[in-house]
Amino acid sequence: MKRLKLMTAILAMTALLVCTVALFSPYAPVVGPVPDIEDVWAIEDAREESGAPLVTALENNGMRLGYDAQENTFYCPVGLDNGEEWPGLHLSAPGATGVSLCFVDDYTYDWCEEAVREGYAYQILAYTQEKFWYTQVVFTGLPVVCLKTDSVIGLEEQKGTAAISAPGYEPIQADARLRVRGASTSYTKEKKSYKVEFAGGSHGVQYDVPGLGMESEIALLSMLQDKTLMRDKLSWDLYAALAGDDTAFGPRRTQHVELFVNDEYVGVYLMIELMDAQKELGLAGESHLREDSVYRSTYLPFVRDRLTVKDPLKRQDGFGYELRRTPNVGREFDDLQPYLELLKEEDDETFVRRALEMVDVDQLLRYVLFVQACGLTDNFHNNLFIWTDKTGEGLRYAFYPWDLDLSWGRHAEAIDEESSRWMPYPLTDRLINLDAGGARSRLAQIWKEMRESIFIQENVAMLLEQYANELSESGAMMRNEMRWNMGMSYPDGYEILEFAGSRFTALDGIIAQIAETEGSIAFLEMGYTKTMDEAKK
Repeated sequence: MKRLKLMTAILAMTALLVCTVALFSPYAPVVGPVPDIEDVWAIEDAREESGAPLVTALENNGMRLGYDAQENTFYCPVGLDNGEEWPGLHLSAPGATGVSLCFVDDYTYDWCEEAVREGYAYQILAYTQEKFWYTQVVFTGLPVVCLKTDSVIGLEEQKGTAAISAPGYEPIQADARLRVRGASTSYTKEKKSYKVEFAGGSHGVQYDVPGLGMESEIALLSMLQDKTLMRDKLSWDLYAALAGDDTAFGPRRTQHVELFVNDEYVGVYLMIELMDAQKELGLAGESHLREDSVYRSTYLPFVRDRLTVKDPLKRQDGFGYELRRTPNVGREFDDLQPYLELLKEEDDETFVRRALEMVDVDQLLRYVLFVQACGLTDNFHNNLFIWTDKTGEGLRYAFYPWDLDLSWGRHAEAIDEESSRWMPYPLTDRLINLDAGGARSRLAQIWKEMRESIFIQENVAMLLEQYANELSESGAMMRNEMRWNMGMSYPDGYEILEFAGSRFTALDGIIAQIAETEGSIAFLEMGYTKTMDEAKK
């Protein structure tokens, strides 16, 4: 019996020793609790202050903390639902050898929700046998994304690493291919957007990304020109209510995050899943993956490394279509040609017949009404995906949005000052004006359904309040404003809500006018006849 007790004690001591080595290994020293102030002074008195950081990486329960080297501050994600209580924290410094760490400030004296909201910074003392150094940690309610490369991230793809940390998710620390996202004009902005592809294989490696699900690549949108930081997310959430989830070319999932690039804090970003044409066609079925093509209307100077074709209705060289995917090697734009011919068709009867054969009119009307309601001034001649669906009866075209930043009054002058003009799109305007397949009554009916379920000002207000709470209670909006001086330190969606009210009401009147008018409607006819006349020149 005594021998058994002795063996049990030995095993217990061994387990304790293993845990001690794991938790307090010199390769992953743990941030200890707050010592007496006299002990802190004694540490300082016995050492010299270090001229360089002793620790440049911290983790909490395996989650990578964001690090801003210039401000000497780490950012620890703890979520938004803690209330007064703090979650269990286990801060360690992976890779730091011969370093001890301890909190100098006791964060537990403060309520967690208050510390997160106000962005309180808590000092940490790091020291070796000869040196000491202070850093600080801030707790955030948003997920943290860290990108690292050996040089400045540019337009050309380069190798690096990506780390994503959020409570409730397995930490992501992966090799990645990184580049600036967007046109060359985006590259000139200090706050840039980024594309991240987790490295490994031809289509990358999938990870469970917070707020997005299993993804192999993501985009990080800077929202630099949207001081509210809400427009993109609002548009995608409303599109989700319109289109539903888990369908081909459905809504993109989004998540606000705080981003760090090469140990620099760069503010609040919108993390969003990318549109992968092959993946979307796969959702539609294997036959679609084998046979269908996908194109995007765009401004051609923005396109990099893709095949393009000019828009036949535009005199300017700048507008056209880029190839996103096709099985037609060597004949990449064959599936788009019937659509381009339809746009040029001058005979009304032929146009109506061919349009009804090739276009899912209800789907197109839903897309157009979504664009009109959100004031998406960039989503007809740019950022419009066209899916050429091969059926037994021939090609059918369907239309889907991308990049919803120019919305809710941004660039309202492209509509007009009162936000009351119908934004022209030649294909739809001609379908409606000629009442192809009863397009006028269908337009009115679909708009009525949308107004009763989606485009209700109270719905918009509810979503804006949700985003405002997330951005303010996380402390992130305040930090973003300090970094970029955008003119909004506390989230306020009033300008969006005001635009929504006026825009929805304006569309009520415009669509009622369309439904009640017999014969040609001048403002609809003007757009496509002018375009066709220009194309002849």
